[in-house]
Amino acid sequence: MLEQDSTAGNGEELLALLRTKGLSIKELDAAKKEELRSLLDYLHNTKGLSLNDIAKLIGNKTSGYTSWLCRQLGVSRRPFEEARLKGIREKRRKYERKPFDGTDEDRAYLLGLRHGDLSVSSPWNGVVRVSTSTTHPAMAELFHTLFEPYGHVYQDPRYKKDTKSYEWNLSTIVDSSFNFLFAEFAEVKEWLSSRPSILLAYLSGFLDAEGSIITTRDNRGLVTVFVDYYNSDKVLLDWVKQSIENLGYSCSLRINKKEGVRTKKYGIIHRKDYWQLSTYGMKSVQEFARRLMPRHREKVERHKIALAVTKGELYLKYEERIQNLRSAIKAEVAQFVRKAEDEFLERHPGFTP
Repeated sequence: MLEQDSTAGNGEELLALLRTKGLSIKELDAAKKEELRSLLDYLHNTKGLSLNDIAKLIGNKTSGYTSWLCRQLGVSRRPFEEARLKGIREKRRKYERKPFDGTDEDRAYLLGLRHGDLSVSSPWNGVVRVSTSTTHPAMAELFHTLFEPYGHVYQDPRYKKDTKSYEWNLSTIVDSSFNFLFAEFAEVKEWLSSRPSILLAYLSGFLDAEGSIITTRDNRGLVTVFVDYYNSDKVLLDWVKQSIENLGYSCSLRINKKEGVRTKKYGIIHRKDYWQLSTYGMKSVQEFARRLMPRHREKVERHKIALAVTKGELYLKYEERIQNLRSAIKAEVAQFVRKAEDEFLERHPGFTP
């Protein structure tokens, strides 16, 4: 039974009303609307239930419906992040958090991914929140694979106002054994250089976040390979360049996009120079790539192709395989984005971009 409270009114009766098929809130009288408003305000803002929890109490509704209901009745809603974190912290723990048990190389890989793509914060003492946003299902799979052994992974659709596009936000709450993810590059660069295996693990994580393995044609129509890294942090890329050169491979660093230039796809202005580091010399690149250990599924497939080609051969020999991979990735991304849009609109009835 729903707990009774003077601010909540007759809770069970009101929940039963909300289960009524074809119910029109607009047709209810003012007194009944006020009772419903008081109930929802009590459940959401006093008891701290999420909109999803309230939907489960009703029994046949979604969080999108309860969100719409709150708007119709004038119930103030807690900010999404505050509500979600409060629910995780105060409820009886639904998902167990386990301590990090990886190797130094696993730690270095995660730091490379973190410095390229992951955000970290501490919503309360003793835990670490890790998050990222993506349109690529392969990155979502990677995030799940890396963090599900240690805590529950949340995957929620998101609408980006600046690009007017949809994507997925992934996040997890893990325990304090993941505090190493707070370390900035300058704090760990000496440790990262302490062993080749640690350095290569870091470069693999950074590749999965901000890099690409490219198999293409040269000006003679012959196949060639590059491993590229991209970032606006020139200090970091200078160090990556020096580290790769110390391993015995050739690379160069140049500006990919200047500060103030708009992106082609969304027209967003770059606030900093955007740098590109490229390894070159096919034999050198393949030797370097062979030592990397990407985990991102798309990068793994590109890695396989890059190591399978032979210097001096025509690009045409591999073109179909390369184009098929590109097409498959493009189709996967488009489907993943459509799914994000569909789920976002389902959760937010009446939303207009």
